[in-house]
Amino acid sequence: MSNKKLPFISSVNLAQIDGRTVVPTAIYYGSDKRPHIGFDARERCEAPEQLLEDFKIELGQHDPDAVTRRTANSPFAPRTTVVGIAQDFFRELLSKVNGWLERQGRPLPKSILIAEPLALSGINMADENWLSNYRRAIRRVLQGRFDQIDFLPEPFAVFQYYRYGLRHPVISEQRKHIALVLDFGGGTFDISVIETTKAGDVSQSGTNSRPLSAKSVQVGGFYINRLLAADLLMKAVDRTIRGDVRKSLEIADRIKTPDDLAEVAERQQVFYRHYRRLLHSVEIAKLSVCNSIANWNLAADLSGLAPFPISVPVNPYDPESRIGNINLDAGLLRQTFESGIWTAKLRDAVRKTIERASRELKGQDISVVLLSGGSSNIRWLAKLLERDVGKTDLPHAQILQLSENFQEIVAKGLATECARRFFTEGQGDFRAVTYNRLCLSLRPDGGEVEVRRARAMTPDLADAATDGLDAGVLLPSATSLRGLVGTPLLWKIRLNSPPRQVLEYFFMRSSFDPEDLEARHNIVDTRAVTPKNARFAAAIEVELTVRDDGTAIPRFIYGRSDRSDGVVAEGRPFHIDMTFASEEAGSATYLGFDFGTSASSCSFVDSADVQMIQERSRSSSWRELSELLSDLPYPVAAPLARFISEMDSERRQQKGRDAADSLLTLAAYIAYMDLCSSKAGGGLFKGFTQRSAGPLWGLIKTCLSGNQARLDFASPLSTLIKPENMEQIDSWIAGLNSGKHGRRQAVDWVGFLSLLANQVARVFETRRLGVFEGVVAKRFNAGSYAGIFRVLHGPSQTFVDVLDYSGKHPFSDEIVYLIDPPGGRALALSPLYFWGLERNPLEPATVDIYEYDHDGRGSFGYKTTQLSEGLTIGPAGEWAGIYEQLATMRSKDLPSTPIVGVSFMSHAS
Repeated sequence: MSNKKLPFISSVNLAQIDGRTVVPTAIYYGSDKRPHIGFDARERCEAPEQLLEDFKIELGQHDPDAVTRRTANSPFAPRTTVVGIAQDFFRELLSKVNGWLERQGRPLPKSILIAEPLALSGINMADENWLSNYRRAIRRVLQGRFDQIDFLPEPFAVFQYYRYGLRHPVISEQRKHIALVLDFGGGTFDISVIETTKAGDVSQSGTNSRPLSAKSVQVGGFYINRLLAADLLMKAVDRTIRGDVRKSLEIADRIKTPDDLAEVAERQQVFYRHYRRLLHSVEIAKLSVCNSIANWNLAADLSGLAPFPISVPVNPYDPESRIGNINLDAGLLRQTFESGIWTAKLRDAVRKTIERASRELKGQDISVVLLSGGSSNIRWLAKLLERDVGKTDLPHAQILQLSENFQEIVAKGLATECARRFFTEGQGDFRAVTYNRLCLSLRPDGGEVEVRRARAMTPDLADAATDGLDAGVLLPSATSLRGLVGTPLLWKIRLNSPPRQVLEYFFMRSSFDPEDLEARHNIVDTRAVTPKNARFAAAIEVELTVRDDGTAIPRFIYGRSDRSDGVVAEGRPFHIDMTFASEEAGSATYLGFDFGTSASSCSFVDSADVQMIQERSRSSSWRELSELLSDLPYPVAAPLARFISEMDSERRQQKGRDAADSLLTLAAYIAYMDLCSSKAGGGLFKGFTQRSAGPLWGLIKTCLSGNQARLDFASPLSTLIKPENMEQIDSWIAGLNSGKHGRRQAVDWVGFLSLLANQVARVFETRRLGVFEGVVAKRFNAGSYAGIFRVLHGPSQTFVDVLDYSGKHPFSDEIVYLIDPPGGRALALSPLYFWGLERNPLEPATVDIYEYDHDGRGSFGYKTTQLSEGLTIGPAGEWAGIYEQLATMRSKDLPSTPIVGVSFMSHAS
């Protein structure tokens, strides 16, 4: 195995390019503000959300070799099988990815790494062959497109991101960690426990981290939506039909495809269509309510907070039903989440996973809890975990809190693992590794269940078990089967009595109780009939052959000796909890794919780019720039991140200019608005023509020179005009301008941007840039208002940091402010910055920052932080008021007054 170390990977590579989050030199589709890639299914079938939620589960419930699909003339015809739907999905997604790569001049990926849910188990869940079928179906769909197809459980990708991608200071420090990973997505809640060595790195099997226990529960964001929708329906309908509604809800949740819908009665079809519309409304409302919550404490008074009106049919069996409006608010959401999700479904699953891992940990405590998945943005999860599990099962664990969107973590972790596989010659950290103990209980001839010690006869297993295993344990957690895939594994077991007629066998995950169906691997078949000619020795032999997809083939051998081959009782194949084990081959290009329930995302890793990252990691300036991204406001962090992530030297010149312009813009506009608030402007904006480096730098020097005593919010920027800094910036801007005259730009981009970014960051040591949301008058308190302030910092949306606001001012949602929370003050940056001037009513989350760009002689232009055509404002129409403000500023500065007496409260802890 190679001793190469992974290059420096952190937020330097977690940037935004054209609206896509970029992981190590990669494209990430997930926050691109469009419907789920490949699933423009809203136009192609009647149950798109249900397909997104359930068809991954369905994909693993059938043998792909036995599944056929309907042919159709149109390539976009609805499919009648889940394999067909998956094929449509992958075709469209890969078309988008490959098209983007070709336009950027990038090589197409040769290998793909797919995130997968952990093996599902339990009553009413997928059977024991689910993961094997799922992997085979995906491989069939992708056959011929990639040289290598590999899989990685989602929680393991989460761990890789925290440790090697994010480099969180707790999890990346050089000490032993036992991490509980909770990945709470749209369809499943995945739990695993992962152990590192004393240095936080290499484990017994030669890889860096070993999984000890894992479990998956079919509960996610869509399940929350169903609970909320059912509650709203019961409130809206007449009591006489509530019984019918309950039955109809059960039927609706079983409908997966248009064919399923066609098979139910017309009355049920009408109900279903109302129900689907309601679920869609609930999802939008849930996101809106969550985005409006600043105080996630369990004891917080949330009654009536952030009400979102939802249209609910009064008679869901009537196509023309009268519609009632019922509010979904934070109080109802918390009540549903705590009782219907956490207490009913998740709490005991977490406890059971910790209990199973404890048998391997031998007294060691879990030290850290890592969260991921879009549903983890419902931040009561961490609070409930701390309250109900922390004191008893996690007494010494730290729950890591992130300010970023949890939904993106799996995709970023995949990219990190892809990069690690390149630097470990294709091996990575989690290949062909078990993630639960494999245990075996036996019952000969219908007698008592026997849990006996197994003696490993396979040399590699015998060597690994020198300390001895507990009775009943065949493979401990984190057993590496690399090199043993396809090779029969053998154990000898002594029973109290031989199985002369039949042997009942129960392969279990970290359990010995055959009645524990949730922990049993072989649900379908548990009996091996003894051949009539069987003779018995002192012990029987148990043979298990494990394929690369985790399918295990059991055989029981009786009476084998030096003089006899014995006889064999065949068992039925089943699936064990093991990561995928394809042939090990390094690759120059990887595509990481998070096959999500509510959104799917991709990450592209090229070995050449990883090498460049390694070279940059040796530069303190590059590291310094990357470390500033999360602290800087979005309108400068996003362009800066695009520059950092750009590998092409020619494109990097333009990305550098864009980043410099954005930093100069923010500095200039803050200084100007701050000076106007002190009534010391004097027509400064009159001579400012356009948003480019030269005019911006001129405005900065004019505002700062001689006005230091008048500056307040902009005072930290005064160091920009120190002689040594001013001389250097003058030189760089002259180098920028040389490019306009056909000469090569002579700019040290890293040095230039580092100086600007560090100076601008000083403004935000205690201050924050953002917008007010949901500000309403307080009840029974005339002249007082309350709402939230959303902090717009970091290189990409979604912005999850919010502060509670209370005060005497009814703030607008579109005005951008620079606030000073300790001082209780706010400075308006509009009309130079606005938030969400143009909004898509079908996608309420697709908003961006607009910043003043140029005077167009009769109109004014704004540009957005993400690449777009921008916005032109004229003297008439919707934006006439903004035009009037800017036109006035072009003749004289408009005095403004900082708002004082505002109260901000953070509940981040």
